[in-house]
Amino acid sequence: MGKFIAIGWVLVFNLLGATASWGQEAKRPFYEYPGDYRQEINQLKDDFKIKFGYELLDLELGWKPDEIKELTLAFSKLPETFLHIPGIKGFYHFSKLRAAPEGMPVDDVPAATFPSFQTVYRNSTQSYHVEVDDQEPRIEFFNILFYEDREIFQNIVHHEMAHAFDIFQKYLSFSREWLEITKFNLIHLPALDGRPGDDYLFTALNDPDAVHYAPVSVRQLSTYSRQNPQEDFANSVSAYITYPYFRYSHPGRYQFLKNKVFGGREYFPETSMSYRDKVISDFESALTSRDWDGAISITQEVSRDFAPEIESALIERLEKSLEASPDSVRDVKLGAATCYLNSPKALEVRRDLIRKKRVPLQNLLQNRRCGLMSRRSFENDFALWSMQSIYFFKDNGRAQIQFLDPVLPLASARGFETRYLWRIFSEGNDEVPLAEGSSLVEEGRPGSIKIDLGKSVVGTLSLPNGKPLILELGAQRNHPREFKRLNSKPAKIRFVIQSNFNYKARNNPVIKVIYPDRPEFEKLN
Repeated sequence: MGKFIAIGWVLVFNLLGATASWGQEAKRPFYEYPGDYRQEINQLKDDFKIKFGYELLDLELGWKPDEIKELTLAFSKLPETFLHIPGIKGFYHFSKLRAAPEGMPVDDVPAATFPSFQTVYRNSTQSYHVEVDDQEPRIEFFNILFYEDREIFQNIVHHEMAHAFDIFQKYLSFSREWLEITKFNLIHLPALDGRPGDDYLFTALNDPDAVHYAPVSVRQLSTYSRQNPQEDFANSVSAYITYPYFRYSHPGRYQFLKNKVFGGREYFPETSMSYRDKVISDFESALTSRDWDGAISITQEVSRDFAPEIESALIERLEKSLEASPDSVRDVKLGAATCYLNSPKALEVRRDLIRKKRVPLQNLLQNRRCGLMSRRSFENDFALWSMQSIYFFKDNGRAQIQFLDPVLPLASARGFETRYLWRIFSEGNDEVPLAEGSSLVEEGRPGSIKIDLGKSVVGTLSLPNGKPLILELGAQRNHPREFKRLNSKPAKIRFVIQSNFNYKARNNPVIKVIYPDRPEFEKLN
């Protein structure tokens, strides 16, 4: 009985304690927003529309004060030409992209600009068309955007506004001048069931031998600007506003944007120095003044583009600075700076710092870029990535494939050689290939690859006309010293070789933009 009472008291005590706790909880004041929350949002929206000319529209999600303030900061850096664009009513805030193609992952997409378009060659008029889809012109911003730091947030906003501006300028990104500056070339893509005289699609391919395409953000793949002229244009606009070396590394793009997009407005002072000299001068100044974060920023800027000669010069100066007595702060910072460089020599510098116990590996891995460049990330993740943007075409009668390999710079940085393996099958028969071959990539390429199938085939290349074919393509990464072999996931495309089909566009074609019958585009048709 005593035990029962004791247990009873314990239970009562616990219940009394819980009751007291609940009572205390009930007395806690609720958080009250200082002022009228809805009125503040409406005022911020009104101010945004008056200043920039666009409404912030609530649909799936409502806009929050901090989001509007960040968007206002981003828009304050845009040129006047990007403001009050007739035809763009406003911007929407959604949780994620809804209008994605089937199978496209959307969780990491921060924003999207509409309308979309397709590129078609119309045989009846023998003209190239950019046919804009019948969609409301708008930008959709998604939840993930508002978790980015300010620099990346603004970069994304500027990028999307560049797309919007481009749409209402009859696609400057498809103008002859822009295509010539950026070295994009048009190729024709026959339909699988196409016949002579039919319309067909066309696309713009980057030049694999051209070194410089628009600088990319830290959020983008190294080959992002090579996808098409529109992404190159949008990234160039972001670079013009944000990246201090853009005017030196891409003078043609810079001058085009200055004259035709920004109305002469500039964001960084001009000097008479070359790109290489400017970067090295700034880097030496940062090292001399012990501005280690400044040194990291410079290597980050250089990493946005493909610049192996400049990287070599920076590594040489990094090594010289590290010859001094160990310094825990300097060594960690300069070790992190090497993570932005794709030269295999940068990896050697990092490894040397770790072996000599001057920099703990875990300290380096706290830097996001160093984590992405690490052995684990490369071997367990990036090495598996498939090739992207694969096209089959003929050049002077010779069968070619061209594609993007965004992992190639990282593979080279980690000392791996890359060999591309390809096979072609008849559709429906994936057991015996009609042809197969391989091609070893040259060292120091930026990630755009063109392969002559006739030169890389085993035996003789003989492909049938008029029959659906499947191309399977993969990358094999081999390390000559560590004897490692890593294979990517294969990528596949379907294509048909049509007899007497001309894959190459004529020189300097005029591309006509066809807008839908909507009031927003009334003045553009």
